[in-house]
Amino acid sequence: MTEFAMVGALAMLVVCQLIGEIVVHGLRLPVPGPVLGLLLLVAWFAWRGGPTQTMGTTADVILSNLSLLFVPAAVGIVQHGQRFMAQGPAIVLALFASSVLTIAVTAYAFLWADRRFGGKGPVPTDVAASHDPFDTDTEKGATTGTGGAP
Repeated sequence: MTEFAMVGALAMLVVCQLIGEIVVHGLRLPVPGPVLGLLLLVAWFAWRGGPTQTMGTTADVILSNLSLLFVPAAVGIVQHGQRFMAQGPAIVLALFASSVLTIAVTAYAFLWADRRFGGKGPVPTDVAASHDPFDTDTEKGATTGTGGAP
């Protein structure tokens, strides 16, 4: 892959984000511009049949360096160490509670979407007690009573 192709893929990402920002600010929408830009990018990929090899490689390079984005957060914690020590327990509790809530909401949203769009029917009552709601590898109609295990 040439550097020029990677620049083109990065430019597409930035342009989608810019268009998202322009639309959000112009229409005063209550969503972040990058989120709208991401939806635009997904729509583009859906229309074009998926991302190109170059875009996939560029995304892999960006993701492999994603940990660099945590450096500013670590610097902020060091710079405001006294405040973090004073309010640390409240911050940790808020982070823990929000993480648990996010995981629960995501799990239930997944279950709802799986039932709504996955084509699976309701779980039979004789299997419901032992059914693993996160076991999506079971075949349709498999009601062994062990959550899909043979």
